[in-house]
Amino acid sequence: MEDLTFYPVYVHHEPGAAYGVTIPDLPGVFSAADQAADIPRMAQEAVEAMYDSESNGPTPASPFDRYSQSEEYTGGFWMWLMSICPSSA
Repeated sequence: MEDLTFYPVYVHHEPGAAYGVTIPDLPGVFSAADQAADIPRMAQEAVEAMYDSESNGPTPASPFDRYSQSEEYTGGFWMWLMSICPSSA
């Protein structure tokens, strides 16, 4: 069984717009989803696309509380964690 790494995922949503997805530990990885149920899949695809041609995988995940109180991430919500398989990223 493969190890999983868990990253905090920040989601923001304005009425009439898609859900915006940011993974603070992975600079440059952003995504969007029209439906909330699609957020995990779209975030996983963004990570895989970012690291597809990289020889190194994503950086280690930070503890959730590193970002949860940041003023940079207000007005949205946190998905507690999203799993990323290192071998697929």
